[in-house]
Amino acid sequence: MKPYPPMLAWAVASLMLLGGCSKMKDTEDVADELEGASEEQSNLPALSKTGTIARQADGLWHETNGGNIFSGTVVHEQDSIRWEEKYEKGLRVFVRAWDEEGSPVALHSWNADGSPTD
Repeated sequence: MKPYPPMLAWAVASLMLLGGCSKMKDTEDVADELEGASEEQSNLPALSKTGTIARQADGLWHETNGGNIFSGTVVHEQDSIRWEEKYEKGLRVFVRAWDEEGSPVALHSWNADGSPTD
């Protein structure tokens, strides 16, 4: 009968270690992780709350509500792509884009930093 108590003690200790090493996640832990994942993509620029702009016959971008030549930044989404565009005196001078996972999208006429290719 002497071999059983050490073997039993070893089995109990092993089960306690295995039980303590794996922690079941509750709903709040999972929700916190999901919130953290969305915060990782928050490095994307926020969508603009400004009015719309349109390119006019003069080739410049104007505010549609007042007709003034537009200078500023517009961030919008189209076809699951988030676009950031900067304008100076009606000319587009900067463009960057990100896909729905937050990865940069390579653009034909624009460098990765948003500057135009020459």
